[in-house]
Order: sequence, then C-alpha cells, then structure tokens
Amino acid sequence: KVGKSLAQVAIESAAKYHQVRDGKVVVSPGIALDSHDADKATTVSASDFAKALEDSEPDVVLNLISSGMDRTSAEYAKVALKAGAAFVNATPAKIANSVLAARFAQKKLVLAGDDLLSQFGGTAFHKGMIDFMVERGVHVSKSYQLDVGGSEETKKTMDERIKMLKRGMKTSSIGLEAPYRFESVAGTTEYTDFLGDSRNSYYWMSSDGFLGAKIIMDLTLRTSDGANAGNVLLDVARAAKARGNVKKIVEAINAYGFKNPPRKAKIRQAYAGFVQMFC
Repeated sequence: KVGKSLAQVAIESAAKYHQVRDGKVVVSPGIALDSHDADKATTVSASDFAKALEDSEPDVVLNLISSGMDRTSAEYAKVALKAGAAFVNATPAKIANSVLAARFAQKKLVLAGDDLLSQFGGTAFHKGMIDFMVERGVHVSKSYQLDVGGSEETKKTMDERIKMLKRGMKTSSIGLEAPYRFESVAGTTEYTDFLGDSRNSYYWMSSDGFLGAKIIMDLTLRTSDGANAGNVLLDVARAAKARGNVKKIVEAINAYGFKNPPRKAKIRQAYAGFVQMFC
C-alpha cells in the first residue's frame, strides 16, 4: 500500500471482532531469532524471555508467530518446557514432530502441533468433502485447492520454501481421507493485500459416480483467517490442561487440531476421538 508503513498494513489486515474491557493482559517483548530486521523495542534475548515466562508461571504457551520462523518456534518450545508449561505450535515448524516431543513427554507436558487446522478453513473443508464423497461411494480421481489471502501470514507464505512446505503438509493431510491414492494439490497461491484478514479458497474436484458417470465440483469458499482459528485454539488450550494419560491426550489433541501431527488421522475420526476424550 502506497504511503503506509508495514506496521500500518499489518494492523489494517487484522479484523476486530470484540472489544475486551478491563483486561489484565500484559504485552511483553518476544524472541525473533530468525528475523535480522526485528524491532529492538519489541524483542528480547531468549534468556530474558525465559526468565519472564518462568516468573509468569503459565499453564499453556501458544506459538502464533509467522510461518518460516523455525528457530524462534523451537526456542519458544524449549522455554515453555523449562517453565513447565504445555506448548501449542500453530505454525508449520516441526516442533511436535521433533526430538522435543520426548522431552515434553518425560515431564508429562502436552506438546501439540504442527500447523493449526482451522474450524472451517480451506484444508478442513477439503478433507471433509473428500471424506463425504468416499462415504457416498464416489471415486475421487483429482482435486486441487488454491488459496488467496490478504493477511500478513499469507504474505509470509509467499516465500518459496514456506509455500512448498505448507503445500506438502496440506496435500498429505487431504490425501488421508480416501482409502486409495488420487492426484491432489493444495496450497496458498497468492497474497492480495486488499483482502485483509479474509481468504478465498478455490476448489476443483473430479470424480466418478455410479456406472462411471463424471461428477465435477467447482467451489469457492470465503472465510476469515483470524476468527477461523479461534475456536480450535480454545479447544486445544483447554484440552492441554487435562489430567490423565498424557500420551493419549496428546494424540487426541494433535489429530484434531493440526494438519501435520506426528500421527495423522482422518478428519471425522480425529473429531470423534477428541470429543470422546474431552467432552
């Protein structure tokens, strides 16, 4: 946007849904190990942040930083572990899929991730449609999902490495929904600033019905990135505080709330497992 700073654009891209009154939330500087141009006023060293986090005695730490900040995500996880807190990784960084998982398990702490699956976002909808088609006896042969958004997260995803990483995670997650292989591609394709916090997802699915009759769907889904993530984050954060068999708790949370958990599951099975465990 001409004549506007990056900070202004970032603020304008985030929709505001509710005015919180009399809040007691304290906003403190964070870590930015991957960013060379980070604002010094809003960042601190890992050791200083670790001390601040330990002093606050958190139950759960949510990692919602930008995609691509893998070193920073890993450091946040290590700090949460040291502070004795559960850790939720909403980014595609490999945290739940790393050696840190064993260290969290030893302390009987939940480590949830990786890459948040929104309430009714592009990947969740795609998985649900494939699941429904298979259930109805329709044979899926090809599908694609193209996402266009205007949030700062979408902008960061335009980096080729991050784009291909997220595309692989989404495509793999969608492929689970059918008991056979089919051609599929899913991922963010473009950043368009005027869309702000919203996202447009475009789907094309080709399949065969009874007697080989062709069934082709051409769909558009419009959603809000911020709001779409909210309820799943609340579910996961509450579940992360549950008592009991930590291994089973972690497996139920990860399958339900993330695109790339250590043990993947079909969307319907993951939801049923989560409800059975926590509801």
